[in-house]
Amino acid sequence: MTKNEKIKKTLNETKEKRKNQIPVVYQLKVNLKSVDKMARKRLFLLFLEAKWFYNYLVADIQNRVSDDAYKIEKVTIKVGDTYEERNILNLSSHMKQSIISRIKQNLYSLHKKKEKGQKVGKLKFKKKVNSIPLKQYGNTFKFKNKNKTQIKIQGFKKPFRVLGGHQIPQDAEIAKAEIVKKGPSIYIYVTCYINKQKYDKTRKNIVHNFGISAGIDFKPSGIVLSSGIKVEWRIEETKRLKKLQRKLSRQKKYSKNWYKTIEKINKEHKKIDNIKADIINKVTAFLSYYKKVVFQDDDIASWKEDKFSKSVHYSSVGEIKRRLRNSLYPDVEVVDKYIPTTKTCSQCGNVQEISLAERTYKCSKCGLQIDRDLNSAINMLKVVGLDRPEVTPVERKTSARILGSSPYILVSFLQ
Repeated sequence: MTKNEKIKKTLNETKEKRKNQIPVVYQLKVNLKSVDKMARKRLFLLFLEAKWFYNYLVADIQNRVSDDAYKIEKVTIKVGDTYEERNILNLSSHMKQSIISRIKQNLYSLHKKKEKGQKVGKLKFKKKVNSIPLKQYGNTFKFKNKNKTQIKIQGFKKPFRVLGGHQIPQDAEIAKAEIVKKGPSIYIYVTCYINKQKYDKTRKNIVHNFGISAGIDFKPSGIVLSSGIKVEWRIEETKRLKKLQRKLSRQKKYSKNWYKTIEKINKEHKKIDNIKADIINKVTAFLSYYKKVVFQDDDIASWKEDKFSKSVHYSSVGEIKRRLRNSLYPDVEVVDKYIPTTKTCSQCGNVQEISLAERTYKCSKCGLQIDRDLNSAINMLKVVGLDRPEVTPVERKTSARILGSSPYILVSFLQ
């Protein structure tokens, strides 16, 4: 059997095996505190060299993008009005091949868009490259211990300590990874394949702690549930961030101090993003305790064009909606956005106008007075044929345990 025949056979076997598997991506964080100074410097230089290599190839695609391009060890870069040579010392051959494949994929995507009649340009130079593919487990990267707390990357003598390796199941088939730079931190995103039947079985064994359904009314600064639980949060720009932005505006553009301030601003933005991500994780974790959630198909993106733009930006409430849509659990049902859930009385069904300034719904027919968001959430349940459940002690305890652990989340109970 020739080499090409062996490759073809292996590919067909893998293709057949993937039919019974699902891909799952795990995020691991490199513990930079345990890395020596030289290795840390080389780790960050990977992204700089990746940018040089990418831009060098894009500058002359026809002559430079080839199967042998991974052998390039010197590149020419533009510094001001002059050109200088730089050595590629840290990027391994496999990493270079991955960058070449990325360029080819980008060209193919442009070609397909052009075929569909879309107007396309050419590949542009990158100001920065923040991700490098590690395409082959065992060669480009590999775990050094059973607990997956140490990872070896091609070109580095010592393995790196990583946090989060315990998430990966022991029987998972590790396929590839991607090393990503986010501000001052380095992450490794590992793609694994897990048996589909085992994954489905795990999902079926999940216990519904509440055993009830909930209607969700999304607000610019939080959510209101049909049981009366109101969850609000708002993460604004910090004083330090505003101070750094003022400092940046007074500095000379592209100077060393200007770049230093940019790094500090990115670091501050990363802190804010981490707080937002923590809140979103907590809220979605709390909602997963329900058997079923129902919400209206509101266009949250359009809220940004109105006076709620800051509130939506500071809360990232749209991310919760996106996660619920894409999650396997809980079950999700979406109500059409044109159904007047806010205008309809949840007690008698009377429909009447209500202005945006009115926070309490007052029914002119039956006299019901209720919070407008709670009224809307209850109506969503009614649209899908469900009744409103009262808030239970279990819900109160769980909301306090999960949501109350964050100082940025405010939980209240509406009547």
